[in-house]
Formats: sequence, C-alpha cells, structure tokens
Amino acid sequence: MNGRRQDEDTAAGRLAAVARSLAIKMERTGKYPPDYADFRAALEPYLRRELLLARIDEARKTAATALTTRMKELAVELFECDAAIAKADPL
Repeated sequence: MNGRRQDEDTAAGRLAAVARSLAIKMERTGKYPPDYADFRAALEPYLRRELLLARIDEARKTAATALTTRMKELAVELFECDAAIAKADPL
C-alpha cells in the first residue's frame, strides 16, 4: 500500500485508500475484480482501527476522571491493532 492512507485526514479517505489499493493489487495479481470477501478481509483491521480512533476521541470529550483509564485501555487496543496491520498488511 502506498502512503496515501496515512496522509488522509478523514476516516472515509483512509478507507477509500485501502479499497483502492486492494483493487490495484487484485488487478496486478489477475484476481479482478475483487469480491466482497476480499474487501471484508482487507478492510477489517482498518475499520477496527478507525473505530478505536473514534472511541479515543469520544473518551477525550468525557469526564476527566474516567478519561485516563479509558484512554489507556483504548491506546493498548490501538497499539495491538496497528501492530496487526503492520504484521499482515496485505496491501
């Protein structure tokens, strides 16, 4: 995958970059067009990451007492998600 995903400011833009990269990869490998299962498998870790980012943003806007604990929990999940993407990034 190219660096476009990291350069996008919105979740929609980042997911669009993943989808485009999947289509390009499938075309290059001769498995074109990609089917639903291809998109589901490729998008799953990125969707999880976007949901975690949204939850972290939501936690930032809540009460300060609960904020630190919840943000630490979500940060651990985000780290694990990013590690899984880096390890098995098919794009």
